[in-house]
Amino acid sequence: MKNILIALLTASVAASASVVADNQKALQAKADSANAKRGVEIGGSIRAVAQRSSFSTDQDVKSLNQMPNVEHNEFVSADLSFGFRPYESVRANVIMRLGGGMQEYFAAASKTIEAKWLNVEGNVGKNFYWVIGDFRQAISPLSIYNPGIDIMYEPTIFARKRHMAQKEQLLEGDKRNLQGVNLQFRQEIDPMIGELRVEAFLARVNRVSVLDLSGAEGNILPNDTIAGASLASNTDKWLVGGNIELLPMQKNVYVGVTPMLIFDNEKSKSYVYKHPYNWGSEAFEYDVYERMDSNPYEDIPQNTLVFSGRVGADVAGILKNKNLTLDFVGEYAMSINKIKKPAKTDETGTNVLVPESEESVNGSAILATLNAGYKVDSSWSAGVTIDVVMNDEKWFNNMAQSPSFFAQRILNSDKDGNTVKYGVNSPLYSTFDALYNYSPKFAPAPSSLGTDGENLKAGQTKSYNISPYNKNSWGSNVYSIAQLELINKMMDPALQLALPNGLATANRKGIRALVKGDWEGKIEAQALVSLFNQVKPESDLVDKVSYKEFGGGAKFDIAKLTGYSKSAEFSGSIKHSENEISMKAGEAAKITSNFINVGTSVQFLPRLGFTAGFQMINTDYGVLADPYSKAVGVDVPHMKSKQMHVMGGFDYSVAQNAWLSLNIGLITVQNDYNTSSLADAYDAAYPAFLEESLKKAKNQKKAELDADEVAAVTQNAKETLYGKKIKQQYRVANMPDYYNIEDLGAPKTYTHKFSQMIFEASINVEF
Repeated sequence: MKNILIALLTASVAASASVVADNQKALQAKADSANAKRGVEIGGSIRAVAQRSSFSTDQDVKSLNQMPNVEHNEFVSADLSFGFRPYESVRANVIMRLGGGMQEYFAAASKTIEAKWLNVEGNVGKNFYWVIGDFRQAISPLSIYNPGIDIMYEPTIFARKRHMAQKEQLLEGDKRNLQGVNLQFRQEIDPMIGELRVEAFLARVNRVSVLDLSGAEGNILPNDTIAGASLASNTDKWLVGGNIELLPMQKNVYVGVTPMLIFDNEKSKSYVYKHPYNWGSEAFEYDVYERMDSNPYEDIPQNTLVFSGRVGADVAGILKNKNLTLDFVGEYAMSINKIKKPAKTDETGTNVLVPESEESVNGSAILATLNAGYKVDSSWSAGVTIDVVMNDEKWFNNMAQSPSFFAQRILNSDKDGNTVKYGVNSPLYSTFDALYNYSPKFAPAPSSLGTDGENLKAGQTKSYNISPYNKNSWGSNVYSIAQLELINKMMDPALQLALPNGLATANRKGIRALVKGDWEGKIEAQALVSLFNQVKPESDLVDKVSYKEFGGGAKFDIAKLTGYSKSAEFSGSIKHSENEISMKAGEAAKITSNFINVGTSVQFLPRLGFTAGFQMINTDYGVLADPYSKAVGVDVPHMKSKQMHVMGGFDYSVAQNAWLSLNIGLITVQNDYNTSSLADAYDAAYPAFLEESLKKAKNQKKAELDADEVAAVTQNAKETLYGKKIKQQYRVANMPDYYNIEDLGAPKTYTHKFSQMIFEASINVEF
């Protein structure tokens, strides 16, 4: 009986276990089915940064700059991604962003919630796919692309900061963010004919925008009246196009064509009433309004037809050699840019002096890419990528040429005041600040306190209105031709000297080669060589403009080399860039820049580790020649610049994009300026001003001045001339406001040094 009871109990337990296991499998299967077909999927990311940046310089000896030396940025951004699938063939996606400033914890109005991404997508059968709303697109470097910045072996501690800044803008690699409709059809025909892919898309890449021309948000150069200064749009800008690709021979051969039309819908044009002058103008009148375009400095509507064709082959795939890498792609693109020039009238606006006209500007671009390499499993690998570029000066496609990086001043920007809008030419600019820092909502300090009309006007700057704005150098804007020309004059020579608009940069011909090798995953090395020329110099005075880049770097997996059980690596790189301008008169000018990176990342506990990085940029601007004398904001020429960036700290890493870090860093900058023109202006103005001051003092005393009185008047004349005349008449964009030229006969160069000490704690979690 005992044995029978034990057997029955055992059978009962086994049966129960079997039922529980079956139920768990059934529930898991239903959950998987719900997630895959119907139901709700949740993902997202959380980014939090607490940052303190302190500005320091020994050169403001008279404390002329009274703006805050310390900036606090404390914010949290949570992107919650929801995927709703009511039917197996339909899915709705939304990314809700929740944000708040930690230093404004008790201010409910400081919290934000917005839908950053919204679309509905689905499929019809297995071949047709559609999406309405937000989507990303990258077809090829000459059609649709979002060119960025490549930094060879960028230290992990800095790469993480850049990753967070780009994710804040919802950037994904070289894909461009668009809004509209995307339709795709794919059909596998047979192994030899291959797969046919057909795509059509319609997107609005800009809309009628009524933006404050003096605000930091939406402007390239606030308060400026030159073409391209504002991102405001007079009309809706649209992109309509398609993409057809065929992949025959088991998808080892590639043929594709992409026709596109980018145009401004002139029927959507609207007008606004604005003050005829901006805040910075002496003639500003509060009660005067004029009817004008939303952007009066962008009066040429776009109508650009772009056609690109590509052909390529994976030779290694055809040969079925898994150890060989051998493929190439050749692309040809042409642009037909119809420029409608508006009519010109006399002062009355009734008599037409020049009638409206239209001209067609045709350009072309060629890009050929070759990848070749070989690998031996568990041993070594080597490869080379070669890009050959031939883009003429009339080539234009802003869907591929608009860069994702436009250098901005970020930390301690209150110190710049009127000059912060000049970006790379602002006196307090550093490449590292622009690359790695951001603030979702920054509230600038007014330059003077007060709430009445006069104080409100006096508190504004020529760079921005005193209101919160987003500080970030990264984005997915599609710029107009005037805006592209302007931002190219404000590009960072340490990052964008040769190809500021990526491989689609106009007026370039040349070659770029990247060689890469690896040994057992323990040591990796790269070498880069780029040689480019302008197809046609931009000035009649210039004979030739050339660009060179070469550099190399390596990464060592210390853990694999030494048998260390945890993660540990060390990396370093150096890149040299130069731009040489040969004048027809025989003179030459050259800009050179060297960029050094050194980084390490070591884990000494399962999750806890130490990361550190060092970067240095040395730039020699040489003798500026045309066209660089036209650079925006460079009233006083740069001679040399030296920037250093060091940072180290501890991190707790859960996964590749999930970490908590505590870091301390220092940015130091030294800029040398050629101030001979300012010194000469001061020296020329001083004698007459001193004579006038002595005469006035003598008349007031009604007697001759003694030696002490003459010395006092002389010193006062120096300070008065500097304060009243130099600041008003000779003040320039790219010099700090505490620059002092009171010493007559002083050296005609000025060395400006400053530093930023950064303490930060950051959390990044992507799930």
